[in-house]
Amino acid sequence: MRLLHHIQGFARWLRPTRPLFVGLGLLTFALAAGLVLFGDPQTTDSLLLGVIVGLLWCLCAVLLIDTFESVPPPARQEQQFWARLTRRLARLWYALLALAFFGLTIAAVLVTKRILGEALA
Repeated sequence: MRLLHHIQGFARWLRPTRPLFVGLGLLTFALAAGLVLFGDPQTTDSLLLGVIVGLLWCLCAVLLIDTFESVPPPARQEQQFWARLTRRLARLWYALLALAFFGLTIAAVLVTKRILGEALA
């Protein structure tokens, strides 16, 4: 479970950039909404695809920071049975979240590749 420790360290290292990611996410959302509502589909499609990719990555960054900033520490032998069990279950939950986040990241990379390939074509 050293992986959870590394993810937590990375999330804490990224913590000061959270307001930047939130601001960029809101900006890209507003830009996407403006392009959808007021843009000409013939000229703004490639720009809209890039904005969607930016929004996707801002969302991924904020989710990583918020979810893994505080991971419960490992269970210790001197703890009582129920305390150890609940701590292990909490860490198991975070391990499952990490697995889901890695899947989400792979999906985001594939979507980014496809969208940018479409936008640049």
